[in-house]
Amino acid sequence: MVALLMTGAVQSKKEKDIAGHVIIIGFDGWGSYAMREKGKVPNIRHYMSEGCYTLNKRTMRPSISGPNWAAQMNGTMVEASGIIGNETKPVFKPLLLTEHDAQPTFFHLMRQERPDAELGIVCEWGGFQYYADTLCLNYNKKIHEPSKNPESIVTESVKYIKEKKPVICFIHVDAMDHAGHSFGRGTDEYYATMEHCDGQIPQILDAVKEAGFYDDCIFILTSDHGHKGTSHGGDSLDEIETPFVIWGKGVKKGGEITDPVLQIDVAATVAKIFHLKTPKSWRGQAIDVFK
Repeated sequence: MVALLMTGAVQSKKEKDIAGHVIIIGFDGWGSYAMREKGKVPNIRHYMSEGCYTLNKRTMRPSISGPNWAAQMNGTMVEASGIIGNETKPVFKPLLLTEHDAQPTFFHLMRQERPDAELGIVCEWGGFQYYADTLCLNYNKKIHEPSKNPESIVTESVKYIKEKKPVICFIHVDAMDHAGHSFGRGTDEYYATMEHCDGQIPQILDAVKEAGFYDDCIFILTSDHGHKGTSHGGDSLDEIETPFVIWGKGVKKGGEITDPVLQIDVAATVAKIFHLKTPKSWRGQAIDVFK
């Protein structure tokens, strides 16, 4: 086992979690430009008004999925993580690895401190699994051929939430990225897909309500990158600016976040919710969104 050097205050017996559960919905290829233009997403805009949000969250370079989903779970810059592409393993030796020979994600931190916590992911892109440290998970579901049944991601997520009441669940939805690659940035087809995704979110929230922990839950909407034309990976604002929305227990109704936000800050924010001690390799900072 590799010992992880942690930083930050040790949790005291009196210190309570900000919330008992976190549900993260990650929309692959959801660029902030789509929120500034003609996207009809009434549910997302309602959640923005219920908590805090930014449309200026910056991606890691390059603006592709691997480094950016990884950073949101491991809180580590690409120079330290070695995850610079969509490869299944780091392309160079990371500064810090766990006993699983993986990056120390917030899933790993939770598993170390609370071995009985229910942790899971549901994803449409198989590559997402490589960055979550699946050995720390109770549940790891990859949706096969999601284009044939775009509702399967919701069906599986709802089932898992209702049956297992996860402490942390990260749901990865790939539809917007497929639309971006197939039809292009800002096309009618892209916006139709975004509007469809917007309609799926309340179904997941309803499952949390039925599971009985809605009032003890924090919800996060996030993304990895946007698009330029039908591709991404460059440094244009359309590619590197992504939304972040957070609301729920303990989150203030603060409106737009004016502080700078990076992908690595998502991991640090999840860690703060549970007062998890973070490794020294982490560089993210918890976003100032809590009461």
